[in-house]
Amino acid sequence: MARTQEFDTARALRDARSVFWDKGFESTTIADLEAATGLGRSSIYHGFESKRGLFDAVINDYMDTVLRPRLSLLTHPEEPGGGIDGYLASLACSLKEAAETAGGRGCLLLNTAAGIAGKDATLQLLISGYQLELRHCVGTALKTMDPGQTDPLLAARARIVAGLIMAALLLARINLEESVATLGAARTQVRDWVGQR
Repeated sequence: MARTQEFDTARALRDARSVFWDKGFESTTIADLEAATGLGRSSIYHGFESKRGLFDAVINDYMDTVLRPRLSLLTHPEEPGGGIDGYLASLACSLKEAAETAGGRGCLLLNTAAGIAGKDATLQLLISGYQLELRHCVGTALKTMDPGQTDPLLAARARIVAGLIMAALLLARINLEESVATLGAARTQVRDWVGQR
């Protein structure tokens, strides 16, 4: 008979996320995860099969609960704080708040890109997929602001802004001021493009 899971998965993922975010995948031990989640080793292995299984579940949950909801600001400009300017301002505020409460963690996904993903094809695909998703959402927001842009120009602009966002998220862990300034530069660039219409 299969064993019944006796823990709150969402809470376990949040608690494990905190450890992976602070220490990175490779430096995190099962003992660290046991302490953070309150789960025993057997529960972790039963629920997620391995440390890597738990990490993958954490990354997927982070994408679904943190990254993608924020991307919706780009594709739904009618929402309060929506559109590209609202997205960039919201992201800068989030990075500042995170620095105050959690000591400047940056983006879990991009921290992973700078670490384990360099040696892991599955994570490389996941991160590349997110980068394409971000660029598509930025392109959608730019097209909404200026429907007359040609496709090649729109694609180039979306690549520039998405690249600045990715750079800012990577910088956030080590230099919050520069990260926020990079997002500000992206906002300025977008305003300049719209002003050229």
